[in-house]
Amino acid sequence: MELKNSKEEKKQGYLLKWINMWKGWKKRYFIIKDSFLTYKEEPDKAVKGTISLQDAIIKMSVKNELEIVVNYAGVKLKLKTSSIPEKIQWIDWLRQAQTTARKSLLPKIATSGLEEDKKANPFNDVDFKLQEMNVILEERFQEKNNKVLSKLSKIYSIQTCMEDTLKGFIAEVLEVMNKESIKEMAEKLEAYSTQLKEETLDALKFLGQKEDQVIIEKGEFRSQSSDSASLNEEFFDTANEDEISKNLDLTVGEETEYRLGLPAKRSDLNKISVWQVLKDMIGKDLTHFSVPIYFIEPIGMMQRMAECLDYVDLLSKAATTSESLLRLTYVTTFLIAQYSCTYKRTKKPFNPLLGETFEYIGKDYKFFCEQVSHHPPISACHCHSDLYEFWMHTHMKFAFWGKTLEGVPLGSMNIYLKPFKERYVLSRPATAACNVIIGNMYMDNYGETTTVNTKTGEKAKINYHRCGWFGKNYASVTGTICDGNGNEVYNLTGTWIDSVKIKKISTGEETLVWKRHSLPSEWENFYYFPEFTYQLNNLTPSLKAILPPTDSRLRSDQRALENGDIKLAQAEKIRLEEMQRAMRKEREKNKIEHKPIYYIEIVDDMTKENTYMFNWKYWDDRKKGNWSRLPKLFDSK
Repeated sequence: MELKNSKEEKKQGYLLKWINMWKGWKKRYFIIKDSFLTYKEEPDKAVKGTISLQDAIIKMSVKNELEIVVNYAGVKLKLKTSSIPEKIQWIDWLRQAQTTARKSLLPKIATSGLEEDKKANPFNDVDFKLQEMNVILEERFQEKNNKVLSKLSKIYSIQTCMEDTLKGFIAEVLEVMNKESIKEMAEKLEAYSTQLKEETLDALKFLGQKEDQVIIEKGEFRSQSSDSASLNEEFFDTANEDEISKNLDLTVGEETEYRLGLPAKRSDLNKISVWQVLKDMIGKDLTHFSVPIYFIEPIGMMQRMAECLDYVDLLSKAATTSESLLRLTYVTTFLIAQYSCTYKRTKKPFNPLLGETFEYIGKDYKFFCEQVSHHPPISACHCHSDLYEFWMHTHMKFAFWGKTLEGVPLGSMNIYLKPFKERYVLSRPATAACNVIIGNMYMDNYGETTTVNTKTGEKAKINYHRCGWFGKNYASVTGTICDGNGNEVYNLTGTWIDSVKIKKISTGEETLVWKRHSLPSEWENFYYFPEFTYQLNNLTPSLKAILPPTDSRLRSDQRALENGDIKLAQAEKIRLEEMQRAMRKEREKNKIEHKPIYYIEIVDDMTKENTYMFNWKYWDDRKKGNWSRLPKLFDSK
């Protein structure tokens, strides 16, 4: 990013400014003049915000080596540079301006007031000395932190070498399988890792932090104690923000506008008799049944899988919790919480086409899903952040039993907590639509599940209770959290639609683990979607320009239904299904077996289950903007 430094000591240039978790980072033009920091959308546009640096607190973020944090009068301003040297330059400019402003006050303090005022108030000289000492300490603090930045710059360079070597290592494992070259690369990685640790600890000595107070993961510094300050992050910003510049390569990718609803409310065509459609479904495999549009909600199955991201912060908590049984509790509750989105959702999502994909990039994670099989229909997903990974697939066995449509998941959900190198294997409950012919239809989740920490042997046993007569036990969950020897340590109680808490058996102490987010207004008119679900099918022009042609957001039938055009949605659904049948016949004719692009089917060594391993090539293709290996799945041509 371009920096400017005029003769009048005006420092200026482009930085990224954090708005909020939904809008993300925005490119803004910042100017430091005298003791004030101002910013604009562009150099020739009006000033949008100004703060005084005189009493501000300027510090470096411990979470990201490129971030700068400025606190002033209840406002928390987060900035991001494009490189370590640029960060050093901006830190220097900010602190120079602040030091100059504070020094300029010293003479005024020393000479202000009349002589009789000084005699009346003997503390004036003390105030002057204290402020003078404060300026000196600030100068020394700045010098010390510049040394830290220099150390961090070295760490950044070493990290880059490690990443390049790791890519080569993975390529060798998957393609060459040359044992000697793999061994050589592993030794090189170990050397880089040792050097990185030494440089990191050297930098931490300057910061005054102990080694066990910091987690080091992928070159980031993350203090285990969180920032408890609740400050306004908007910095006088307006709601009408522009999109992030496309040439910026941000960690979390592009952010889209935040939606508070859908373009159109659901249609009254939903109020129809279902018997004519359902009477032919009894005892049949529903994976071969084409469901009419009025039984469908405007979201795809892979987007439904992504709804679990609404409570992914539970995994972040698990990854930063020292007690292993509490980690197990957070991981288990992550599974429970994701079923809250099924409350009152009696419509089914669109079935993905073979080869269809979906991505979602959040504040600090990336999620990707691909339809890897059509018969049986299977969607595989993978999500990763600096703290965790999770992966699963949606191989479901469906059955219709006269009044209940039941789906039983086949295969486990897997979660990996990076700081502790722990893998958790979770079984999942059955999901059912009840009273589909007579009575009020409702969704239920039931069955016994387990969550196992494969490293420690600790286990959570959870029972999702089936709804009884008159709604008894609806959505209720109970269970126990056991240590590695099978001893019960915590009791877990709650519901999958509201909250979960645990009680320590030895002390009776209760702790709230999870609480569902507030439901949006008019949610009953928008298919009972939670607010997070509104975002999953949102498609802005800037996002459309970079998505692959297979992304679920580009489905014409799904888009038409979201816009309230039932007739077009039905016509497009039929068109896409016929296209898929034609492509399947063409593959059968030419004896071509479909293979997923971004997943590899394997047998899990630990669970002995067939599963799908993400090959990471999607994010490389996305970065290059190269989708040549993907079909134009939704085009008729």
